[in-house]
Amino acid sequence: MIVCSLLLQAAAARAAMTCAAPPFDGDPRIAGVVERTLDAIRGFDGLEATLNATLGGICISDHLHVARGYFEPDTRRIVLAPDLEGGLLQAVMVHELRHAEQYAQGLCPSLSLGMKDYAQAVFAMEADASVTNLVVASRLKADGDPAMWTALENWPMQSDIVDVFAASLAEDGDLALAAHAAFDAWFDGEVRTHAYYVASCLDYLDQTEKAHLLPQYDRVAPDFLTRLCTLPDGTRYACDLPGE
Repeated sequence: MIVCSLLLQAAAARAAMTCAAPPFDGDPRIAGVVERTLDAIRGFDGLEATLNATLGGICISDHLHVARGYFEPDTRRIVLAPDLEGGLLQAVMVHELRHAEQYAQGLCPSLSLGMKDYAQAVFAMEADASVTNLVVASRLKADGDPAMWTALENWPMQSDIVDVFAASLAEDGDLALAAHAAFDAWFDGEVRTHAYYVASCLDYLDQTEKAHLLPQYDRVAPDFLTRLCTLPDGTRYACDLPGE
């Protein structure tokens, strides 16, 4: 199973979940999640289509505490922590919606990659999801709703990226340039990259062992970043992996 999640997948969170399938009206809490998310992504066709047509379900797990949410590719569900609300709820949902969109576009890394390349692909997908969050949050803030932006500012794993994005946007007023700067900034957080490297490598080893696969050493496809780095309105932005 390919994992594309905020802190990768927490297996223990599968228990004690309340779930609703599209049109997400089977549980009042989940209906509220969808309403709040639609308020954030309205007009961004790709994210709206992902919510309305790609997702297999949205779940709230009482056992999800460290990770705030994750996308589960094999079921196409987004699983959320039970205490999310307001701008933080929007931030987690938009982040995971972008992962669901990435998965639908065939961008999640294959086990044919070498482990280091697999981790680099996961890094890039996380950086791109952070960019998506910032673009959505900045539009909401400009429209008089700063809750999602404030949640990202106060999120330790995202706050440094927010600062870089905001500084670039203030200096140049160019959303694509700010997105590029934010993408690069994702890789500058040592705690962040270490956490994701360990998690992605453990996931890779677990999957290859379960599938009884011999080690493979394919590289990330040359067009991977070109396909990946897309703003919520469909505009491409430049992005590179460190050292390339």
